[in-house]
Amino acid sequence: MELLKEHVKAVKGKVVTRFPPEPNGILHIGHAKAINIDFGYAKAHDGICYLRFDDTNPEKEEEKFTRSIIEMVEWLGYKPYKITYSSDYFDQLYQWAIVLIKKNLAYVCHQAVDEIRGFEVTTSPWRDRPVEESLQLFEDMRRGKFNEGEATLRLKTVLEEGKVDPVAYRIKYVPHHRTGNKWCIYPTYDYTHCLCDSIENITHSLCTKEFQSRRSSYYWLCNALDIYCPVQWEYGRLNMNYSVVSKRKIKALIDNKIVSDWDDPRLFTLTALRRRGIPPEAINNFVISLGLTTAQVFIDPQMLDAAARDCLNKTAPRF
Repeated sequence: MELLKEHVKAVKGKVVTRFPPEPNGILHIGHAKAINIDFGYAKAHDGICYLRFDDTNPEKEEEKFTRSIIEMVEWLGYKPYKITYSSDYFDQLYQWAIVLIKKNLAYVCHQAVDEIRGFEVTTSPWRDRPVEESLQLFEDMRRGKFNEGEATLRLKTVLEEGKVDPVAYRIKYVPHHRTGNKWCIYPTYDYTHCLCDSIENITHSLCTKEFQSRRSSYYWLCNALDIYCPVQWEYGRLNMNYSVVSKRKIKALIDNKIVSDWDDPRLFTLTALRRRGIPPEAINNFVISLGLTTAQVFIDPQMLDAAARDCLNKTAPRF
């Protein structure tokens, strides 16, 4: 109750949301829905919305994507209350990891990646490792005494059927585009997301339906650290038929010279739609017209074309 009182005092009763993209590619039409929900919900309730970059995968992220994302958010007509980065909080996240180890709620594990994925995953043989041992090994991870993949920090959550202890930290010897070589261990999405939400006093953590399975670890982590815990709400993601929106797949198309770049007019990235001449108002009207449900939506491109025509019919000059 005291945590909630402190939170209400900090936000002064306002709604606080965030749009948290990873700067590893160009935003697409599905992100336009998320932007309208995150910024739109805050605006409708006279609140504020952060633009927070989830920059915890240094080998995939580039500064040019950060600039493009900021540009596209503003192109759609939204202005963030503040632009932040998960890396802003790396020091705090690291200190919280130490707290979890001391509480015997996290441990250093040496299972390989393929051993903790799949359908028949066994409990880690290092789950009951002594606290002092995990503290020393985590410090060794921080100092670069392990190779990549040799050790991870995992959270000792309540094991539900079919779930495993999530990884909180992994080793990556890759310079970060903002922090350089300061870190060789990086927090995962599962560890970072809820803690950054708590730090920024987010009131509503709005995300697509595929993150519903992570809600339990989201709440568990905030409660384990005895910090303010936002409410997570899920909605159905937007998919376009006959299109490719996966950043990984688009990058492969670019690398194989099937499309020219992220703004190739055949794509459904926001830069491609802008190059095609589709007004931002048409994109906003299109995603708003779909409503807000928990069902995953598959839409034909003709619906976006119709929204563009409706918008241009009102604004295009006649001669």
